Amino acid sequence: LIQYHVEGLVAAGLTQIIVVVRAGSEVVQRHFAPAPDLERHLEAAGKTELLEEVRRISRLADIVFVRQPETLPYGNASPALAARPWLTPGEPFYYMFGDDIIIADVPVPQQMLEAFERYRPAAVLATQRVSDEETHLYGCIELKPGTDNVMKRIIEKPAPGTAPSNWIQIGHFIFTPELFDVLHGSELGKGGELWMADAVDRLAARSTVIVQPIEGLWMAAGDPLRQLKANIEMALRRDDMRDGLIEYLRSLDL
Repeated sequence: LIQYHVEGLVAAGLTQIIVVVRAGSEVVQRHFAPAPDLERHLEAAGKTELLEEVRRISRLADIVFVRQPETLPYGNASPALAARPWLTPGEPFYYMFGDDIIIADVPVPQQMLEAFERYRPAAVLATQRVSDEETHLYGCIELKPGTDNVMKRIIEKPAPGTAPSNWIQIGHFIFTPELFDVLHGSELGKGGELWMADAVDRLAARSTVIVQPIEGLWMAAGDPLRQLKANIEMALRRDDMRDGLIEYLRSLDL
């Protein structure tokens, strides 16, 4: 899944990438690192296609792995603070949650960058529309009066029938450095966690935050079952896997 994110960023022209990890995530780093021993083995075995794929992955982008300090609170905004020392001063940056997958014909970072270039706001927030019956499951976006794409606030899991809109927050953002004026690490929210939604709320109260509808299939992959579903969806879109996977699924006695 991380590779899918990286390839989407690279397709949009973003090749300097910071991946924030916790202790025990060394396997992710090894996945993107050069593997000379493996390359020699594949070359000697004549496995040219696999060899080229291994080399391609290691050359995808300039990737820096940053371990999140244990002093930072738990929450989906803490990786931004962990990555801050490695960001280019004064420049905007793309931020995403590793477990929010969007399968799209046009890479999501490209869709987001087009909105940022058009409006030059303090932030761009990715969104998709859900049914009325689903709004209570997500953070729903309230727009500023008289606008169709400027965020006022996010209402987290509103009671059924009370959502301000059918637009929900998903984990892709573009921020200017102004984010760090409202995100310091001490602003804990629900569950004692540091939430990016809370930081975006504070940012929207002082600056312009643009809401960008995203075209594509959004899948939250925050648990093993949903990760499996996301992997199946991506495999079905690969020419080298689709037919074999379909044949296998049809063979199951379900």
